Amino acid sequence: MAHRSFDRVFVIGAYLPNGGTWMAYHLGRILERDFGIPAIAVTLGSEGFDDGIHTYDLRMPSMSAPEMEAQITPRDLIIVNPSFSPHQFGWRLPGTKISYVQDFKTFALLDRKIDHYVAVSDFVRDFLRTVYALDAPVIAPFVDLDAMPPAPPWSQRPETRVLPYRKGVAEVWDLSFARLRTIVNARAPHIQFDDPLPSSGIAHRDLMSHLGTRRFVLTLSAAEGFGLVPLEAMAMGATVIGYDGFSGRQYMRSGDNCFVAPYPEIERVADMLIEAVASPSRSETVAQHGRETAQLYSYAQFRRAWIDMFARLLDIEPAT
Repeated sequence: MAHRSFDRVFVIGAYLPNGGTWMAYHLGRILERDFGIPAIAVTLGSEGFDDGIHTYDLRMPSMSAPEMEAQITPRDLIIVNPSFSPHQFGWRLPGTKISYVQDFKTFALLDRKIDHYVAVSDFVRDFLRTVYALDAPVIAPFVDLDAMPPAPPWSQRPETRVLPYRKGVAEVWDLSFARLRTIVNARAPHIQFDDPLPSSGIAHRDLMSHLGTRRFVLTLSAAEGFGLVPLEAMAMGATVIGYDGFSGRQYMRSGDNCFVAPYPEIERVADMLIEAVASPSRSETVAQHGRETAQLYSYAQFRRAWIDMFARLLDIEPAT
């Protein structure tokens, strides 16, 4: 039986410096390298190959969104994240569109004219089913385990310093962190907090290096489509403490590979943080289990899952 063929794949925002577009870039990379379909990065501003926080080993040629819209044909593919729903590419353009839905709060109204949706977590899958009556399969994102920078052993990291990672709704994060510090300062004043790591503007490898300098990494993002940075902190050997972000339940098991509670239970988070610092042996075991969890989310697993998904959804065969 003959299979379908496609001329090009357009990856919307492939070089934008965030985790969602980094995953979209890799979908284009898989389609080019494993299926032989040339990938093109579609720019939405002035972003370019050398401007991002990531390192791109496949240099996709770039074109602007208007250039793409003028050239696209029914024989092309589009990889488009749901945050770009206001463009309504699904409504307006020919070609076959795939959306890797990596969050549930980056869009007010989903572009419902996409041909295929894949969810990043069970929580996002259930959201799509409840709100949009969509049945989307799930493929988790990956941690680039082969690119992990070196980090000292857990036992050699500072005993009472905590590294906060600042991401999420600013007002919620600020209120949560202020309440946490008030509790910790009153009950365990020996615990010290580093300046929070920002969620943007820092090269990904530098972010990973920072995560590997502390025993304890604090995550207070109230809602995530998956929550990749806490998983990366686990991969770097840290004990993760904070909110589960709803979708973090995909891999977080509080008391086993992390210490987390649902938003807005910041008092529970404070209790767990104080206990974790006071119980280094248990916290080190939890960190080790976290590292083992992160090993399950390799790029090889991500690539295999997407090769199978593309072959099924698009009726195409891998080139190799």
